[in-house]
Parts: sequence; structure tokens; C-alpha cells
Amino acid sequence: MSEPVSTVCAMTGGGDGLSGGQPHDALFRSVFGDPEHAGSELRSVVPPELIGHLDLDRLVRQDGTFIDDALRHRHTDVLFATTVRGRDAYLYVLLEHQSTPDPLMAFRMAGYQHRIWERHLDMYPPEAGHRPLPLIIPIVIYQGRRRWTAPTDLAGLLDVDPELSVAAGDLIPRVFYLLDDLTVIDEHEMRARPLSTAARLTFVSFENAPGDRDATRWMGEWADDLAALDQRWLVPIFTYILRVSVTPVDRLVDFATTLGPDVKEAAMTTAEQLIAEGESRGAARGEARVLINMLTLKFGELDDDTKNLVRGATADQIDLWSARFVAGAADIDAVFDR
Repeated sequence: MSEPVSTVCAMTGGGDGLSGGQPHDALFRSVFGDPEHAGSELRSVVPPELIGHLDLDRLVRQDGTFIDDALRHRHTDVLFATTVRGRDAYLYVLLEHQSTPDPLMAFRMAGYQHRIWERHLDMYPPEAGHRPLPLIIPIVIYQGRRRWTAPTDLAGLLDVDPELSVAAGDLIPRVFYLLDDLTVIDEHEMRARPLSTAARLTFVSFENAPGDRDATRWMGEWADDLAALDQRWLVPIFTYILRVSVTPVDRLVDFATTLGPDVKEAAMTTAEQLIAEGESRGAARGEARVLINMLTLKFGELDDDTKNLVRGATADQIDLWSARFVAGAADIDAVFDR
């Protein structure tokens, strides 16, 4: 009997938990690191003719990341295991939370799949007479500001004209990934998807919370979902909303109170955790402001993604980037080694 295969869900950044790192990363890994919520997204994206062959009731989360170090500020991944018709297989889902599509995503996904296969071979040496590589089903989830336009097949990145492509035939590599472009999903479609409540509210928060002055305005439209959600998932969702929006904490708590004592308690727990974290991260935030000012003076106004990256960084990360800056980094990419 095959061991469960792996399904990977990826989004920018890394690290589990709700402290440190990028807010997107923490919420994504908290919610979609759970087999129930990850499975609900897979049921929404994987073609029906394939989904029936996947054993989504046996998803087993795996440790590790396959993302390039230089790209962990924009991608995050989670790996699960399952089986497809009794055989090992992998599902790799990557969430791109940069504001614009990554034009090289097909190339990057091909590399990530190669790493998954390498690890699989290390863990399960091939047996005589058996094909050694399991199926990988890669998925990209995108929730930026602009509609996804990048090729979803590695062949779309090759610099060949149509005539040469025909002549090359099977020499043209085809490495596809499934795309879930959240920028084209409206509220009605989101509600109609077979998503778990936590997964749906996570996507809604990704879409609406960043930079919002009062997130409770749109949260009211999802009051029933919020009221039905367990505190285990309410706390990371509330944490994300308070981190990326400018919603006053007391306003969120007042809103949560209208949804019942459990939601209120989750909001209060979130507020207490953020206050405690704020005390420990106060020095890092001060260093972040200084680094942002220095980078702006040398390289010009920074985009919001870069500012958020610095603001969400640990003290060690800020020290490293500051050292590169002082050492004479030629441009902004050299500071972040990207």
C-alpha cells in the first residue's frame, strides 16, 4: 500500500504561526496547512474528472518549503500527502501575493516540482519495475491587484516562433500548473465554491483587508460565516485583518461583540496577543522605519510590497538588509538579495 502522497499549497514567505514573517504567510499557513481547508480549495480548483481520483480525505501535511530563498517575500508553500488511484502523488499549491503576476511562474513551478521529486526519491528509493516519480498537481493561487496574465505552461516562456515550435514537436517542454486567480472571483462565486468557512473568509480577507480603514464594514457582509467559525480560525483571521488594515482594535472588538460571546472572546484574544507582540517587536519596528527611510533616500519611493516586507521582518532580517545597504548595495534588489 502506498504511503499518502504530498499536496503542496504555496504562498509568499515562510514559517508557521502568527508571529513574525509576512501577515499573508501566517494566515495562509495557519488555515491552508489544515487538510480540511486545503482540501476544500482543491475541490474548487482541480478539474472534476481528476478530483474524483484524489483521496482528499487522507491529506497529510509535510514539513519543509521548496521556495527559492530570494522569493520567500512573495511565495509560501504547504505540502500534503495523499494517493491517486492507490499511487503516490503530489499536489503543489502556490499562493502569489505580490501585487502583480510573476511572469516566470511556470519556470519557477517547474523548479519547485523538481525539488519535490528529489525529496521523494530520497525518502522512497525507486523499486525495480516501478516508475520512480509520482504525479504532481501544481496549483497557483493569486490575489494581487491585477488580473493574472503570465503563461500557465513552461512552453509559453520559450522564445520560439510557431513554425519552429511545430518542427520541434515533443522537444518543447510542457509543464502546466492550475491557476486560481482570485482577482476575477466575485462575492457570489466565492460563496458558491465548496470552500470551508475558514478558507472562504481567508480569501475574503486577502481581498478586502489590506489598507482598509474600517474592515468591519465588509466584515458585516460575512457575519454569519464569522459567527459560525471556531476561535481556532477566528484568531488568525482577526490577527491578519488588524495587521494589514488600519482598523482600530476597539472597533473590531465592538463589531465582534455583536456576533456573540465566542467571536468577542476571539477578538479580545487577538488584541491581547498583538499588544504583547507589539511590546517585543517595538525595537524592530523602529529599525524598520529607519531602514525604509534610508532606502527611500537612496533609491526613491518604495512600493507598498517592499514597505510591508520591511515592516513585517524580524530584527535579524532588518540587520542583514541594513548591512547590505551600508556595504553599498547597487539597487533595491541587492539589498533583499532577489
